[in-house]
Amino acid sequence: MTIHSGRDAGHLSTHWPAMIAGLQASAMLAGFHGPGSAVEIEFTPLGARRLLGVPLHHLAKSVVDPDEILGPHWSADITDRLAGAAHWPQRWRMLDTLLTQRLCVAHPPSPVIVEIWDLVRNGGGATSLRDLMETTSLGARRIQGLLREHVGLPAQTLSRILRFHKTLAISANSRLSLGELAVMGGYHDQAHMSRDFRELSGHTPRELLGIKQRAPIQPCGDHLQPFNDFGLPPTIVERR
Repeated sequence: MTIHSGRDAGHLSTHWPAMIAGLQASAMLAGFHGPGSAVEIEFTPLGARRLLGVPLHHLAKSVVDPDEILGPHWSADITDRLAGAAHWPQRWRMLDTLLTQRLCVAHPPSPVIVEIWDLVRNGGGATSLRDLMETTSLGARRIQGLLREHVGLPAQTLSRILRFHKTLAISANSRLSLGELAVMGGYHDQAHMSRDFRELSGHTPRELLGIKQRAPIQPCGDHLQPFNDFGLPPTIVERR
């Protein structure tokens, strides 16, 4: 897999046979040049913290080799096993077994961080640190420490990411002007929305919505990344 960081980062690309990526706060393009086969598994932040067993601030805004976390030769071993499987249902069972084995020996997240994460996620980018303090009766340092360990990013950055995805979801079912979309998405103004869109996706709102119209998003359940691949050319993100 090839990863490009940023809007015009053709000179900043890296190649990964396997990778673990934390939550990102800037544009990142990942995919294949030409045909390829891959398995992508997405976790909620709390699920990733429990399964991987490392504080997620070590993964935030970065990409690491799975062997650094899961053990030497893990990537090569699982790649060989998946490649040798007779069909995809067998591969899914294989992955289910591997992941379940790790989850069975991991401690579940504390009720406190579950409450904080639910408040941040359900707020769609509108939940401030002060809101979290008032609801949980915890101090700012304690809340930020829990988010740093179990999610990887501070409350303000999480709110920006969630507001960005909320705005994309709103645009999927409406024909609002950019100014109206900014208001509905919870931005102070259209300029604020444009700045966040550029920083988080590498595109202006108009550019990104144009891509979305050419390749509408699909329902994807309860996670942070409902806008997969951004409709990019198959030479960059072709997957099987």
